[in-house]
Amino acid sequence: MILTIFGYPKTGKTILFNLLTERNEEISKFSASTNEFHKAIVNVPDERLKKLADFFHTPPVYAKIEYLDTGSISFGEAKDTTFIDLLRRGDGLVHIVRGFKDPEILHPKGSIDPLRDIADIEEELRAVDFLSIDKRLEKLISDMKKIKSKELQDEYDIFDKMKIFIEDEKPLRDMTFTQHEETIIRGFKLLSLKPIITIINTNEEDFQKYKEFDQKRDGNRLTLVFCGQIETELLELEEEERDIFKDEYGLTEYEYIKSNFIRSSYDLMGLISFFTVGEDETRAWTIDKGSTALIAAGKIHSDIQQGFIRAEIISWSDFLDSGGFTNAKEKGVLGLEGKEYIVNDGEIAHFRFNK
Repeated sequence: MILTIFGYPKTGKTILFNLLTERNEEISKFSASTNEFHKAIVNVPDERLKKLADFFHTPPVYAKIEYLDTGSISFGEAKDTTFIDLLRRGDGLVHIVRGFKDPEILHPKGSIDPLRDIADIEEELRAVDFLSIDKRLEKLISDMKKIKSKELQDEYDIFDKMKIFIEDEKPLRDMTFTQHEETIIRGFKLLSLKPIITIINTNEEDFQKYKEFDQKRDGNRLTLVFCGQIETELLELEEEERDIFKDEYGLTEYEYIKSNFIRSSYDLMGLISFFTVGEDETRAWTIDKGSTALIAAGKIHSDIQQGFIRAEIISWSDFLDSGGFTNAKEKGVLGLEGKEYIVNDGEIAHFRFNK
């Protein structure tokens, strides 16, 4: 899974990137360019996997997530082709919005208003999609004059519906598609169709003001709130000192952005993790929510999927409570499932297959 981090200048994109990846990139490096970006592949924290790895005395192999930290863009300049290409790489988008006041860092619009900036970015994403859709419709009309086919007509119909939807000032992620329509448009990587996480970067003074937006979910749109500068300082303190610091600034309920963001983004992207365990390796695998055992088997290796016989399934907690596979079988908490079984988050899967 790839998430592209973007936003207007001086909003805290690189601070977030550093916090998520435990890197120490220069904060101001990308403020003037959209042609460069940072890339990092990081582990997805998972305490369940760690406990299973401790049981088998093997190092945990975490699921991975990739972040792209893009350069800054100016208001009204989201049509930059390099920038658009970076956004299209992502399976989801992460929009950083400024919610903090700083007399030394002037806001391009003269005031701090996260809701206005969110609306502006959504408008720019829709504008990019509108141009792409309009161009595609022109091509389809030209092709349909030469060739009559159901495939071209189906594609024209869905693109025409998307154009009307965007003209109503609504992002495509709010539109309902059939499975056939999803197949048609998948390769076009439309920006307003992508799930988006909006993160309001505020300070300790205004955190409570924006707290009502934290964890606010609307379809494939999620809003989170964090204090970039404060969190950077917190991570430099010992655990006990952090609690004192948070109490002093009224941040006792504050969740660190890394675990909060990854947990929330997994849910937004419709992803879950299942585990494979043993004396050699304890590993987490990422699959789409609702995936079958057959699909999960293919995530590990195509040979396992092709030779699939059965899947032994048990929740991670039942496994640990039982003390291993043998006791789990005796207690009846280890299930034997077929190809169509829907794998749940946090389940351990052992696949039987023909080699």
